[in-house]
Amino acid sequence: MASPASETTPLELVIFHDDSRFAHDSIDLLAGFPFLTIKESLGLPATIAATKNKLKKRRPTVIIGREVPSQVKELATSSHLLLITQAELSEQMLNDWQGDVLMGDCSPALIRKRLSLWCASHRVENQLASFEESLSWYMQRIEREHELIEHIFRNAMSRNYLDYPHIRTLLAPAEKFNGDLCLVAPSPTGSLYVMMADFTGHGLAPATGALPVSQAFFAMSERNVSIAEMVTEFNFRLSRLLPDNMFCACFLMELSANGERITYWNGGMPPALVFGSDGEIKHRLTAKHMALGIVPTADFESDVTTLKVGSGDSIALYTDGVIELLSQQREFLGLDALEDLLRRYPERKRFTDLLSELEHFRGEEPLRDDLSLAILECRETGLEPHREESNRDIFPFHFSTTLSRRELQQTDVVSTLVSALGRLPPLTAHRTTIYLLLAEVFNNALEHGLLGLESAIKAQDQGFETYYELRQEKLSQLEDGQITIQLTYFSEANQLQFEVENNGAAWRFSSEAIDAEATDDEQAYGRGLALLMQLADNLEWSSDGRKVRFRYDLSQLG
Repeated sequence: MASPASETTPLELVIFHDDSRFAHDSIDLLAGFPFLTIKESLGLPATIAATKNKLKKRRPTVIIGREVPSQVKELATSSHLLLITQAELSEQMLNDWQGDVLMGDCSPALIRKRLSLWCASHRVENQLASFEESLSWYMQRIEREHELIEHIFRNAMSRNYLDYPHIRTLLAPAEKFNGDLCLVAPSPTGSLYVMMADFTGHGLAPATGALPVSQAFFAMSERNVSIAEMVTEFNFRLSRLLPDNMFCACFLMELSANGERITYWNGGMPPALVFGSDGEIKHRLTAKHMALGIVPTADFESDVTTLKVGSGDSIALYTDGVIELLSQQREFLGLDALEDLLRRYPERKRFTDLLSELEHFRGEEPLRDDLSLAILECRETGLEPHREESNRDIFPFHFSTTLSRRELQQTDVVSTLVSALGRLPPLTAHRTTIYLLLAEVFNNALEHGLLGLESAIKAQDQGFETYYELRQEKLSQLEDGQITIQLTYFSEANQLQFEVENNGAAWRFSSEAIDAEATDDEQAYGRGLALLMQLADNLEWSSDGRKVRFRYDLSQLG
């Protein structure tokens, strides 16, 4: 790349002349100007080709002649030329001439002034051309780098199952690279994982965070890892990778193989919307956790929520770019308007109509943020599970651990146990369900038995925040208490027995109350116990609610 000359550097001239007395006097005059250096002085005859070659290199060129040289007509379009002549140029020649001109007998002072201005103009023009060349080189380099990054992204997303027949998606980046992430992957058990994530900002910088997350997502999906384990791993990676001013809001869910249950974790995302076939909103799955990449692993909360869904239900996942979509009137779309669109266009075949409404609302207004929307039908996935080999040759086993104050305060007990035991062949295909069941009875033992918390706190304003702040406070102050967990696998029956006992306060279990809570869409708690009653066999409490025992049939899928 050429570097522009300094303003103090004399300008090098190439002079073509007609060898007249006028030409030589003019050359002597130019040679006396300190801001000029005559690099070459050539005669005009047969030099037109050489002149054009000099002009291609943006060389400042002076043509001097007593009369107007005939060759000048062929060079009239160049702005790098200065014509000095005693003759008068015709009006047509002056109109066609792109360079500067000095005509007639001019005083040395006037010539000096005009030459000084011409040199300054040439320097500016030369600098602009040099900057344009540098910019062009830089843009070509950026384009090559973008092509390389796009290739990497395509390979990283090659396993993304966006062609799953029961999901519809809109993915519209505000720039070339998308800071939103929509990932879909089947599990070995026939269930379906779906992730909607939104990194801070948009463009290339946030998109780079998608690479480690997507790689971990697909690898863990293939191993049937639980939602809680997934988000814990994502947070670990991003908290080490992202700068302090970046994070990743995330909604991660698993739809059971039979399509009757979703398990989800929402960290900083807008509420996912569960709606029926008539478009009516049944559940708003609000965020209960901070976004990924903010808190260290020791403070990260991986608690998941489960929800039973009905036949014909769908769930809409979206980033804030949808509800913050701007119209030409500078108005946001808003959550109410999105819910109204879902009511009007709930059917799969009307998804394009819903998108048309969004486009109509936006009009010609450019996208200010990445726009991502996915609508998943809650139905039997139709995904073929990877059948495990017969369990008849697998030994039965028994696991038992007693956790004291130190372990309860410092360890993510459920994730640690599921991560270790989930590798055993009988349990691998059921990691998510085992996590849900164990998390429910363990949290009941800890929160109600040892810490004395009341679930009714969650029903208050900011109830979840208050409840978990109290949980952290009471847990840090816990001086005594223990929880014993026992897991027993019966190979003949292919069942896993859970037994969890604590030495805290008594807890009264009421199946009627749990049934009432589970049917109340506005109830902020109770659904976990309702799910426990649905999935568990031989469920029984004893020791005034301090001990719970049940079995889970590993023969079932979903």
